[in-house]
Amino acid sequence: MRKYLSCVILIILCIACAMIFYVNANEFIPSGNTSSDTMSDSESSLDTDKNTTDAIKIATIENEGTIISERLTDTNLRIEYAMYKLENEGNLYLSCEMYIDAKSPIANEAKGYLSVNGTKKEFTLTKMIGTSTLLCSITSSIEFKEAEKINIEGFLDIDISDSNGVVLDSLKANGTIVASESYGKMPTSYLINMEHISQYPDLPSGDEITSLAMVLNYLGYEADKNELCDLYLDKGPVGFTSFYEANVGNPRNAYNSYGCLAPVIVKASNRFTEVNGGKHTAYDLTSYSLDALLYEVASGNPVIVWACEDFDITPSISRIWVVDGQNLYLKSNMATMVLVGYDLINNTVTLSDPAGSIFEIDMSLFETRFLEMGSYAVVVK
Repeated sequence: MRKYLSCVILIILCIACAMIFYVNANEFIPSGNTSSDTMSDSESSLDTDKNTTDAIKIATIENEGTIISERLTDTNLRIEYAMYKLENEGNLYLSCEMYIDAKSPIANEAKGYLSVNGTKKEFTLTKMIGTSTLLCSITSSIEFKEAEKINIEGFLDIDISDSNGVVLDSLKANGTIVASESYGKMPTSYLINMEHISQYPDLPSGDEITSLAMVLNYLGYEADKNELCDLYLDKGPVGFTSFYEANVGNPRNAYNSYGCLAPVIVKASNRFTEVNGGKHTAYDLTSYSLDALLYEVASGNPVIVWACEDFDITPSISRIWVVDGQNLYLKSNMATMVLVGYDLINNTVTLSDPAGSIFEIDMSLFETRFLEMGSYAVVVK
């Protein structure tokens, strides 16, 4: 009887303990309704964060690059620019920073300005300038217009002599970029099919005028390189001629002939097309960004560019002439050719070289040498 009673009591105690445990457990384990409410609050919190993120206008880079001075000494002026666009806005924001790059510190007083479309920001420095020192920065809000030209200019007034003995009284860096959404619509690669023309043997130093002959023939003209050289290209004696005004020497000569720059080729091209009844016009694209040149190629327009004979060699000043009171710096390793293609995936450009053949080269290396040579370019369209 006692054993039976003990068992009954034990069973009652177990039931009581189980009930106590169940009640306490309910204080910690949420019911089905409570769990649903908690998840709803979490979702609500996530939605709030998402809405906050959407409300922030995200800036995307539309265009960026570098503009450098043309002196090609060990002291240069450099402008870094980036064009931003905010989501759901038509305005572009252009940010520019100007630096002085020097192998050794400069102790002179310096002053100058940074300008965007004529709006200048001036600066004065009286302390030592070291390597890659920031001189000035400017940010401009630009109302977006398709294919709008934006002129960037930097100027530094300073008297210095670099390690090569080249005396500089000032440095100037200027360039033109194009505000365009069309760059985003460009194909990832494009190649213009055009005939290659060699400058040899008749024009051993005539890469500029031969490049023009290639472009004019692509446009449907019967343009002979020799005829272009003899009848349409301005030429002048070495030491007395500015390569902005005429070809320095005669391209028919292998020696003592130093070529010309973009304005001379523009003039020769427009003379030719006018005489031959064409509707095409040559335009000077000097200092335009590489994006702008690639956009021309994607539009079917080959671009004459001033680059390098050997892209592995950094250009430098080889001779200095004074013509009409202006110092003219002749750059070694310069060569003119035609930009006929690009590949954005493989980061290459295709060039037709009148002194060689059609070849591909790394786009970044090409842009570096193109900038170092002064960013000279011509398009005929």
